[in-house]
Amino acid sequence: MRQILYVSNIAGDLTPGDLDDILWSSRANNAPADITGLLLHIDGGFLQILEGEERMVRALYARICADRRHHAPQLMLDRAVPARTFTGWSMGFERPAADDAETAGMFGVAREAISGRLTPRAGPVVALMLETFYRVQRDDVLRLAEVRAS
Repeated sequence: MRQILYVSNIAGDLTPGDLDDILWSSRANNAPADITGLLLHIDGGFLQILEGEERMVRALYARICADRRHHAPQLMLDRAVPARTFTGWSMGFERPAADDAETAGMFGVAREAISGRLTPRAGPVVALMLETFYRVQRDDVLRLAEVRAS
């Protein structure tokens, strides 16, 4: 199992509709390739973690690097992992608002990475932040399902 984390800036302006198109096409393409992960759009940039079979993840990252909507993608983490972290998320998506105090703190490290203020050595820390976010979201969904079932 391979996990890749990258950041990139957006080349030009993307509308909310453009972002929705990226999300839906990511989900449609990733599910058959058995790629899971999380995409963040913050402050004019993307931070994404991808995981799956190595050949498929590397091919997807190559397509992302060639996509003209991405400017200067920077690989922050490329590692073998023993198991999938983002199980069930063909592509989780978050668009944290800059003025939301709760997400501003949570995604501060992502903002630093996108702006280029973090080196690739920070990749494991950024990946841990994304894994924690995923677990919190997953646990919230499970708790809601339990409440509805009772």
